[in-house]
Amino acid sequence: MKTLLSLLLCALCLSQAQATLRGLSVVKQPLYLLNNDEDCQIKIVDVPYVTNFSNPGWVFRAICSPCRPSGDTSRKDAEDVNLVSLYKIEVSGESKPRTNKGGTYDIEVTIDLSKAAVPEGYPFTIEQVTDAVVTCVKLMCPARPESEGKLEIKIIGGKAEAKKP
Repeated sequence: MKTLLSLLLCALCLSQAQATLRGLSVVKQPLYLLNNDEDCQIKIVDVPYVTNFSNPGWVFRAICSPCRPSGDTSRKDAEDVNLVSLYKIEVSGESKPRTNKGGTYDIEVTIDLSKAAVPEGYPFTIEQVTDAVVTCVKLMCPARPESEGKLEIKIIGGKAEAKKP
């Protein structure tokens, strides 16, 4: 009985110590799954993602997170297959309330290429991976009517800074 009571007390204390919102979600990531010349393409894949964040900016950080396939449990050092993290591209985003629009907000996403580099042995250019990142962002933030807010994607740090609609 003492053991049961102490376990219940520990569980109660631990549950009160949590102050974050945990959730299981899916994020789109551009992956390079095969390392051969026969299937040289970027695949945009739904990757499960556990989040402790309550703000919507976690989606953009998650696009950059390493993805290590867990199919082979014998390998503890599975290789990262997420091209965004491999190419050192950073993605951040924030929602900005619209003034005089009654609760609507715009989403501004920044894709930073200042540290981007092509890893040795990878067949894709930075521009190709950047296009895949833009596609992932657009899939994670589907189009909304203009009255509900817009999505603005800024690409910085590359050869030519640009905005994508």
